[in-house]
Amino acid sequence: MKGGRSRTREHRFIHTRRQDESGIWYALDNAGTIMPSVSGDITTSLFRFEAELDAPVDVAVLREALARTARRMPYFNVRLRRGIFWYYFEQCEDDPPVYPDAPSPCQAWNIRKAGTRMFRTRAAGNLIGVEFSHALTDGTGGITFLKTLLANYFLLLGVDPGVDLSSPEWSNLLLSGKPSPQEFEDSYQRYFPRGLPAPEQSPPAFHLQSSMLPEGTYRVITGELSTQEVLKEARRRGVTMTELLTAVYLDALQQLWLARPTREYSIAVEVPINLRLLFPSPTMRNFSLFVIIKEDMRLGARPFDELVKRTHYQMKLEYDRMSIAKHLSRNAGSARNLAVRLVPLVVKDLAARALFARFGESMLSGWISNLGQVTMPPGFAARIERFGFIPAPSRLTLTNASVISWGDRLLIDFGSLAASRELERLFFTRLRQLGLSVRVWCRLDAERQGGSGGKEETSAILP
Repeated sequence: MKGGRSRTREHRFIHTRRQDESGIWYALDNAGTIMPSVSGDITTSLFRFEAELDAPVDVAVLREALARTARRMPYFNVRLRRGIFWYYFEQCEDDPPVYPDAPSPCQAWNIRKAGTRMFRTRAAGNLIGVEFSHALTDGTGGITFLKTLLANYFLLLGVDPGVDLSSPEWSNLLLSGKPSPQEFEDSYQRYFPRGLPAPEQSPPAFHLQSSMLPEGTYRVITGELSTQEVLKEARRRGVTMTELLTAVYLDALQQLWLARPTREYSIAVEVPINLRLLFPSPTMRNFSLFVIIKEDMRLGARPFDELVKRTHYQMKLEYDRMSIAKHLSRNAGSARNLAVRLVPLVVKDLAARALFARFGESMLSGWISNLGQVTMPPGFAARIERFGFIPAPSRLTLTNASVISWGDRLLIDFGSLAASRELERLFFTRLRQLGLSVRVWCRLDAERQGGSGGKEETSAILP
């Protein structure tokens, strides 16, 4: 009986959906709780997934596809509300709209503004983009939503998927049925480990030295490579693709530090990891943490080959269930602390901003997130030219990168608030020096020239 009561309490704790006289609402998960406190018009907390189709988007059909997707995944169709002690999500009764796209993604969308949804769907020309607040979900949840939206869109157009969509292979397309409680649970709390030591504190990190772009401008520079070519180079070195690209990122930061040394001697790259690979969970909410790969520049510059090896071994040391559990224990523990839970929200907001400034992005020079390979049913895949994955903007790190693969197309998107393009130039130059074919274009430049996603070579884009 005692064990039964414990399981009941745990079940109530991790499942975040509630209902009262005001309607349906959801508690924020552990990772999402800090985002409302540190988000604004520029650092919006929005990241973006997009798909470029082989034909112009039918916006009327897209609206219906979006309505179907939001009804199947209602925990996405929410807006932020303030309580006395915590923020919470209130479910929207109406269907979400489709907005026209703009040259600068992930901007001008303040989740703290009354009535603002936690995601935004945009379309222009052949492009469909969905921008999600990290208060709501992570990359796994976001790409599942976009894939489901695309599947509904193509089905409404009468496109034959070419496979049985009810087969287990395509169970990640949430096209029918009702959402299970596990889809919107706080999996951090399900797997919360008690009594573990806190992870070692990192020193303040070096940050890109640059003036900022005009307010509301978020530049996206995209590099396209062959997935197989990059995998071949990584395997030749005995590392993963993520480890190779992280080492390239570190190398670019190292060169920037050497050109303008600062008292912050640590260059540190955050690599987000999908906790579902270590702790099984079907949640569409946040369930990710990170590994920080860092170098101490007081020791001097390291050759690129050495950076690759060191990145590989740092990942091996940090990316395992026991090491990750330390971060999980620290991050999820505060939500269980009664003293913290009883602090009024206005005080929590102030404390969250101070803690984020001290222990959040101040420890990072940037981040690179690799979602991996995206798949779609063959009939739908034939209608999709490419996917994109744009990171959330940051005032502190200024420039960050996200990676996504679509067939043999590897797309690396740098999102930046910085006027300088030097980080991107160094990154893609190193890839070319490895003998890899790289095609690079800048979204803002294409817009200025009257194009709709035109592609230019590196020499033109990155002077």
